[in-house]
Amino acid sequence: MKTPLFALTGKVAVVTGSSSGIGRAVAERLEHAGATVIGFDRKSGADLERLTLVVDVSDEAQIEAALAGVVKRFGRLDIMVNNAGIQPLGIPIDAITPALLERTLAVNVNGVVWGIKHAARHMKVGARIINTGSFVGAVGVPDAAVYSTSKAAVMHLTKVAALELAPRGITVNSVCPGTTETPAVMNIPDNPEIAFATARTPLKRLATVSEIAAAFHFLASDDSSYLTGVNLPVDGGIQAGWERYDTVAPTEFSDGKWNE
Repeated sequence: MKTPLFALTGKVAVVTGSSSGIGRAVAERLEHAGATVIGFDRKSGADLERLTLVVDVSDEAQIEAALAGVVKRFGRLDIMVNNAGIQPLGIPIDAITPALLERTLAVNVNGVVWGIKHAARHMKVGARIINTGSFVGAVGVPDAAVYSTSKAAVMHLTKVAALELAPRGITVNSVCPGTTETPAVMNIPDNPEIAFATARTPLKRLATVSEIAAAFHFLASDDSSYLTGVNLPVDGGIQAGWERYDTVAPTEFSDGKWNE
């Protein structure tokens, strides 16, 4: 009997920020594929469906201890999903405070650094590290300086970590979602981002969390074995370029020729 595509049977995975949104969808998807999933979340009792440890990913000591505990209990660590993050959008540069900047970078960047550092110490050949980037880490958008800077850092960190861990047979990639139907987006009353993102996305809709989780699933599987250092856009085409560009052909072009 052939092994199903993208099967994760026997694998042990950690997903940070696992209690809601993309993190929850990723945890469920990996479990469905056969993995044992342990969630890391800052909220106590955040997830009753799986073992969830209370961890503040910005604290290196907490990440180090929690991962060591997972390996002690389950004997291995095959997949590390560094997903936990905060999303301070709609804040212009002149409104940025030291507290906002420090907390955003501590969670969104430091948390990924600590996750990579301490997960890799327990991993063997064939292990997978997957980070959560964002399209705003690659495309400039106004009023998103803190958040987009943090995600740009994650995406570059993904490349550097991929280079350093390649000799050990550990791959490092990131998934970079477009605007997605998560509580962070959908629970904001009259959120103008929804209509704006829908209009500007070539596929004319937001992503579902299951569509984003599918990309994580592929990158977590053995079928992605030759893929590393990739920031995979799952954004409905936003990073492909402008959907519309109003232009008129110059007068030098006529009858299929360039005439000078």
